Amino acid sequence: MDPIGPIPSIPPVSMFGNYAFAPGVFPTDKDGDDFLASLDSDTRDYVIKHTDQFRSKEDIIECINRLHGQR
Repeated sequence: MDPIGPIPSIPPVSMFGNYAFAPGVFPTDKDGDDFLASLDSDTRDYVIKHTDQFRSKEDIIECINRLHGQR
């Protein structure tokens, strides 16, 4: 009997929670996390709370621009 068995792999955990941010918008959870990390805390909080409104990365960027008064 092998005393050291296989170690199960553990899926990566998002640094912004245990959910996929904007599923289908970013190719990987890491890309979504990196994008969120690039935002200031207030913008990030708003974007996370309104994730269900976004269908593309452009939707998210347009929302951020509106929040910052750029459109």
